[in-house]
Amino acid sequence: MVHRILSLSLTFRNLIIGVAAAVMALGFFQLPRAASADVFPEFAPTRVQIQAEAPGLSAAEVEQLITVPLEQDLLNGVAWLDEITSESAPGLSSVDLVFEPGTNEQKARQAVQERLIQVGGLPQVGKAPVMIQPLSSTSRVMMIGLSSENVSRIDMSVLARWNIKPRLLGIPGVANVVIWGERDRQLQVQVDPEQLRSRGVSLDQVVRTTGNALWVSPLTFVEASTPGTGGFIDTPNQRLAIQHVLPIAKAQDLASVAVEDTADKRLRIGDVATVVEDHQPLIGDVTLSDGPGIMLVVEKYPDANTREVTHAVEEAMTSLQPGLSGITVDTDVYRPASFIDTALDNVGLWALVAVPAVSVLLGLYFLSWRVALISLVSITLAEIAALWVLYLRGSSFNMMVLAGLTIALGAIIDDIVIGFDRVQKQFRREDRGSDERRSVADVVVDATAAVRRPVFFATLILLLAVVPLVFLSGVGGAFARPLALSYALAVLASTVVALTLTPVLAATLLAHTRLGHHRNPVLGWLHRGFDRISPRTLLRPGLALAAAAVLAGTGFAVWPQLDGASPVPALHQRELLIQVEAAPGTSLPEMDRLGRAAVDELRALPGVESVGAHVGRARESDQVVNVNSGEFWVNLKSSADYDRTVDAINRTMDGQAGLDSEVVTYPQARLNEVRAENGDGAPVVVRVYGNDLGVLRRQAEQVSKALSQVPGVVRPQIPDVVEEPTLEVKVDLAAAQSHGIKPGDVRRAAATYFSGLPVGSLYEEQKVFDVVVWGSPATRSAPQKVQDLLIDTPKGGHVRLGDVAAVRVTPYPTVIEHYATSRSLDVVADVSGRDLNTVLDDVRSRVQAMPMPYEYHAEVQSDVAHQQSQDLRVAGIVAAALLGAFLLLQAAFNSWRAATLVLLALPLAGVGGVLTAFAVGGVMSIGALGGFLVVLGIAVRNLVLLVRGYQETEPREDGTVDPQHIVDATRDRVGPVLLTALATAVAVLPAVVLGTIEGMEVLHPLAVVVLGGLVTSTLVTLFIVPALYIRFYSSPGGLGQRRTGPEPGLSTAGRAPGAAAADDGRAERREAPRSGSGRRLGRRRWAAGLSAAGLLLAGGASLSACTDSQPSAASVTEHSEQPPAEIEKVPEGKIPHLTLAEDTVHRIHLTTEPLRQAPLDGAGPPQTLIPLKAVVYDPEGKTFAFTNPKPFVYIRTPVELGRFGEDDAVVKSGLTAGAPVVTVGAAELLGIEYETDGEHE
Repeated sequence: MVHRILSLSLTFRNLIIGVAAAVMALGFFQLPRAASADVFPEFAPTRVQIQAEAPGLSAAEVEQLITVPLEQDLLNGVAWLDEITSESAPGLSSVDLVFEPGTNEQKARQAVQERLIQVGGLPQVGKAPVMIQPLSSTSRVMMIGLSSENVSRIDMSVLARWNIKPRLLGIPGVANVVIWGERDRQLQVQVDPEQLRSRGVSLDQVVRTTGNALWVSPLTFVEASTPGTGGFIDTPNQRLAIQHVLPIAKAQDLASVAVEDTADKRLRIGDVATVVEDHQPLIGDVTLSDGPGIMLVVEKYPDANTREVTHAVEEAMTSLQPGLSGITVDTDVYRPASFIDTALDNVGLWALVAVPAVSVLLGLYFLSWRVALISLVSITLAEIAALWVLYLRGSSFNMMVLAGLTIALGAIIDDIVIGFDRVQKQFRREDRGSDERRSVADVVVDATAAVRRPVFFATLILLLAVVPLVFLSGVGGAFARPLALSYALAVLASTVVALTLTPVLAATLLAHTRLGHHRNPVLGWLHRGFDRISPRTLLRPGLALAAAAVLAGTGFAVWPQLDGASPVPALHQRELLIQVEAAPGTSLPEMDRLGRAAVDELRALPGVESVGAHVGRARESDQVVNVNSGEFWVNLKSSADYDRTVDAINRTMDGQAGLDSEVVTYPQARLNEVRAENGDGAPVVVRVYGNDLGVLRRQAEQVSKALSQVPGVVRPQIPDVVEEPTLEVKVDLAAAQSHGIKPGDVRRAAATYFSGLPVGSLYEEQKVFDVVVWGSPATRSAPQKVQDLLIDTPKGGHVRLGDVAAVRVTPYPTVIEHYATSRSLDVVADVSGRDLNTVLDDVRSRVQAMPMPYEYHAEVQSDVAHQQSQDLRVAGIVAAALLGAFLLLQAAFNSWRAATLVLLALPLAGVGGVLTAFAVGGVMSIGALGGFLVVLGIAVRNLVLLVRGYQETEPREDGTVDPQHIVDATRDRVGPVLLTALATAVAVLPAVVLGTIEGMEVLHPLAVVVLGGLVTSTLVTLFIVPALYIRFYSSPGGLGQRRTGPEPGLSTAGRAPGAAAADDGRAERREAPRSGSGRRLGRRRWAAGLSAAGLLLAGGASLSACTDSQPSAASVTEHSEQPPAEIEKVPEGKIPHLTLAEDTVHRIHLTTEPLRQAPLDGAGPPQTLIPLKAVVYDPEGKTFAFTNPKPFVYIRTPVELGRFGEDDAVVKSGLTAGAPVVTVGAAELLGIEYETDGEHE
């Protein structure tokens, strides 16, 4: 078969060369433009997200009114659904539906959309639920900042919403454009209840008048809800349409509309309310390097070409620039294409150095420039062919694809070496023993055919080694599969090239020369050195056994010291993401102030190019948070020292007292989110389901006590539920009845005053703007205003809200999470001293025996147990692959014992890689594991060819092997073995020199492991295995049968003909998963020392163990230094004192003012007044102020307040006039206390 393929290739040599030239030409010129390049492969599961905006609703109301009906009535039970979760945040309901692996995304979305058709049954408390567009795992493809000194943010928001966003959404690959800091233009009718009462007008009259003044209103109780049509007039000749033009375009126009149902017909809206043009209540905001602005986040579809989308967005923004006069556009707030471009340039530089260097080395060895040229073409074609197949499959080119192609480089080089080494030896043999020379083509065909059969078995073993990677699940599987696929394609492409193009070029270019006519003097020097060493090594099997034992012992001793493998390379991306979170309940203005201060401080750091930040969230965004959370996007200068600058950023953020921060890259942040969705990684998790949080807490405490009594369970605990102070209004039915009002009347009036009521829309210039009735700023300036709100009564009077309802501050969860459509609370615990599954059985029995209230139940879960089951599945596949590799070795040697010898020798070849990985930091990254795969490939091929050469030697009469024949056969393999090792080292050495720069994060650790592994692989191939073979085959009853008969096409004359087969291989060692907790990176390593193939395959399984693990932030490490704040330890029940560093006080701009004696709002007797900006609330509704009794010391002091004014409140007790209180930074001090003392205020 091989002869037939080779003969056909030479027959159609012109076609072969033409096809190869076309593939290479298209690869060079077409692939860079057409192929999609990204950092990581798509790693998120098939998911559909539903979001429903409900501005003004608390998290509990969102849950009750939107989330529960969505989950239980519409979305639960959708086809192929694997898991349903939800988050109810203030003003937003987000429901995530995760589907079974392999579910087609479009079918999943169709199934969800069929359910959403019934959404009309939801309460009318917000906007209709929307299905978020399908997004890439790392969806943010560009972030654009808009700022201006002359254009208001309302006008910029109008431009962004109605001009920029539609243009960008039309770009292929763009899935969504989210506007952060958006300020929707609105006409607002701001009403004051006191002013309405003085004019004798009710709130309902204002609402009806405003709604009816417009063409269209969403309110069904006003006439404008059915505006009617204009109609037309038919004349004898024409039909004339009637069009009404709305005379209201500005605030002054609406203010001049007469109020309905009043005795005074001259009373206008402007007489009873203030009509202004303003924006909606904000749910988030933006700070840019040059000041306030808005930010457009462009998100892409899965598998969209990041660079192509980026360039299209930039072109679109350039075309829109003439219409953005006075606005500064910054398209570099976040631009991942910059990292991809730099990474591709660096990888291209490595390839531009490595491949020609390898080709030159091969040419020097064979003393032929033609061999160098053929090598260059063959290596390039094999890699490009693999890329072409990936491109035609629709795969994107990412770091894992690059890793797979690089790992295959060792096999590609080896294919070239063994082919030309066999051709060279065949030429020399014919020069010595034949009067009639055969044609070059015949020599090339026979030599190539002779070497391909043993290499065929070795190639199958390598392909079998990566099969378990395909069966990994989760994040590990998402990263491993493209690596395995690209590796397999490159190895197969190399095989095809070795059977077609390489022999064609060899027969063509070597037609007028005899390869090997001149012997390389270096080879002679190597042979002489081997001759001096071999008697002291190969002929002393005891020494070989001792060396093997030392290598094995060293490997097993060092391997457990390596930090467990992560499927995610640590990126040196110069666009950093800082995730920040302040104390729950922190206001948006305070977050803006903190963000501005942090941005200014970060910008002042050497090496920082620009900083942009957004806090809170935006409509249809990827963030489900409250306004106390934010993200800072930092761009580093290209000339900056990466590690030093990152350390400076960490120190700066550590000094931001009251802010919890983490510095990561955006891809790493997305990976952390995906991992977090898979659970907290605890060995034991008991999830208690129910409705009431108080009852859930009590039941969880009972479960925790029950767990503490189970042998083997240690440290059961209940994670804290983050709460924030919330104003709770509960109507007293009797009091409300006495005034003739209903609870709904109170809610609707309060909703209008404090949240705003959309009453209609303005349509102008192809844009739509809301008209809203809202309370005046003074009406909603302080919590006390809620109690003082005047509610209209049916008889035309008014009643104070506090007289008909109880208003109090109470703790509510910041975000309410549902699992399987229900509230839940987890009890987590570790396991020690007993088997996990046994402990879980005992826990289940204990939990099932516990009585629980009606509608409450508990389920025992375990992320670790689930991971163990996945590990066992992968381990079974690893064992099957290992068995397959063993059977392939037996088929190659026709000897069980020879196969056993090679299988046992393979792990030893990778020990050098283990040592070098330990020496450079001890991190077993995905790149390091790839390095072991390179070493495995070389070792397998070397040992297969070596043992086949031994089997072809002439045996003694008693069936044993002459040791000298083994020495001679090994001597003949010295050149090709060392050449493959040296060529591979030359290929990876530039990656070591370049370091872990952009794009080399995988290649650098891979190269380091390869360099170390090549040393031990070469020693095992040339010394340990030959010595052991002599030990077991040179005496009767040796290891097994020898092969009978030579390889086809190879003469048995002369020294061990089998030595002419040159091959290269590298043993790899990898880890398999161990049970472990996700965020603690616990893992069990499978010390499979019997087989390098087993270690390799188990290493693939180790990626599965990391799937749900929570590694440290990519490319950065958290910096720890003396804390910026210390807290005084005081007796329980007392409030601690905060002592701040002087630098911290200045950095957070703390400002204090003394309490003053003055009339409230300038009227009445003098009283002790406290500024409202100094007052903070705890979750129980108690009021406090931070006092400053001495420098840098701050105390949260209880204070009782009386009446509230516009900017101040009356102090009833707790503080006296003259006491200094913090007026700027109080929320941050609360955050410092929250973070330092652990009190979740």
